Amino acid sequence: MRNPRLIVPSLFLPAGVGLLAEIFQAPTVPEKVLTFALALFCPELARMAFVDLENIASIAKTTNDSAINARLSRFRIVVISTIELEIIGFYLAVLFVPFSRSLLLPFGAIAIIFSQLWFNLLADIQLWPTEIPSIQPWGIGQRLPVLVANAIGLGLLSLWIIPEIRLWLAIGLATLIILFLLIKYAIPALGPRP
Repeated sequence: MRNPRLIVPSLFLPAGVGLLAEIFQAPTVPEKVLTFALALFCPELARMAFVDLENIASIAKTTNDSAINARLSRFRIVVISTIELEIIGFYLAVLFVPFSRSLLLPFGAIAIIFSQLWFNLLADIQLWPTEIPSIQPWGIGQRLPVLVANAIGLGLLSLWIIPEIRLWLAIGLATLIILFLLIKYAIPALGPRP
């Protein structure tokens, strides 16, 4: 294969299809809502993984600067480790083990949301191959709204052990994901650049 980065989205595809099937098979409404939220998020995370890897490759081809290559190398490690956490989370969420289904879904969701916190804590640059400079700083102040949203998502999921509020937790997480997607795609001026 000429472009191994093309493999990355295909790693997400079976999990995404599995999540769609799980929406109808999940035994409770909170599990259905949580599964729906993760199914919405899966294609976006696959797309972001692909774009990040493409941007790294694009910038790496155009530079011989050792400082830029070092920053790209560190960013690549953050991106790859994030992708690994996301994939683990998605496959945990769709793994069907009858006696532990109610544990695997929230653990998978926690891994997915944690992967976003992980990325946003460690990725201190953004890549824009068509701009000069192509590597731009991304300070903690710029990341703060996303970090807060990640922390809220993790907080909601950590309360999953309380059965009486699971529906509200799942709705809360689904709302966060829908808002993220709306801000990013429906109101592009408010969201990050593509």
